[in-house]
Amino acid sequence: MAAWQNKQPEWIARLDSAVCEVFEMMLARNCSPAEIAVAIAPCISARILFSGVIHGECVLFASESVARVTAEALLGIPSEPGDPMAGDAIGELCNMIAGGWKSKLGSDEAGCAISPPSISTHDSPIHLEAQEGFRRFYSFEGHVFGVHMNF
Repeated sequence: MAAWQNKQPEWIARLDSAVCEVFEMMLARNCSPAEIAVAIAPCISARILFSGVIHGECVLFASESVARVTAEALLGIPSEPGDPMAGDAIGELCNMIAGGWKSKLGSDEAGCAISPPSISTHDSPIHLEAQEGFRRFYSFEGHVFGVHMNF
């Protein structure tokens, strides 16, 4: 068993807390863990790398429609299909969530750096199940997105 797996329940709780705080503070919306796992396709994903004391990544993935809703919530203006701001919104959301999760680590683990987000689009669902780590789904106003933490 990898050392991080001993901390998995604690790290999941911190991720849930970070996601909810980001939505409340930055998007003025309630967001909660979803008890369902859904295939999201086509999707936009954003990836943040952790380096230093902790090596890993945070991958946030959402459908284009959820990305547009997120962009509208962040910018306060409507987003149309194909709007490049939708990808940027997913990148910023991933950045805020990864930073919020990192800020909740203990002092010995918080000495890790995070990268800027890299954004990708996928025509089919991304398959992260084979990677180490854990995956959570979240729901806000009927919209579902996922976060995968890999260590």
